[in-house]
Amino acid sequence: MDAWKIFLKFSDGSSKNLELFDVKPYFGGYLKIKRSYFNELVKTVKMSKKYITGRAIEKVLSPEKGDDNDWTFNPWMLLIVKDNEKHKPFWFFIKREKDLSGLLVAIGPKSFAEYNNSNSEAKREIKKLINYIVAYLNKFDCVILLPNFLS
Repeated sequence: MDAWKIFLKFSDGSSKNLELFDVKPYFGGYLKIKRSYFNELVKTVKMSKKYITGRAIEKVLSPEKGDDNDWTFNPWMLLIVKDNEKHKPFWFFIKREKDLSGLLVAIGPKSFAEYNNSNSEAKREIKKLINYIVAYLNKFDCVILLPNFLS
């Protein structure tokens, strides 16, 4: 599994490093997420106290070797989601595009990525989970992190 390294630095000075796993094996590329999804996500954040946003993405390194692996200066979005019923975490790392759609680039944590590696329905289940985040507000707690360089 190819790993993206995400370095987070929070406004209180604390930091955390995450490893998320490339989704190319599941989708034969990156999953395109429509602009309308992000419009719904914004509405969800405004309606629910369980969905919060903040800036913390400090640095992004792709699985590529060499000088081309620093992808920090892109419009990233990291969704850290917890299923309140199953108490399981899901991470979705998304790159926004110029047309305001997005590409799902990586997932985590490792246990979630490993589960999807051995699951023939991974593609369908990942899409379903992404849609559930905006459809079933009470089922999840969600933190949406954006890059620190955005102001």
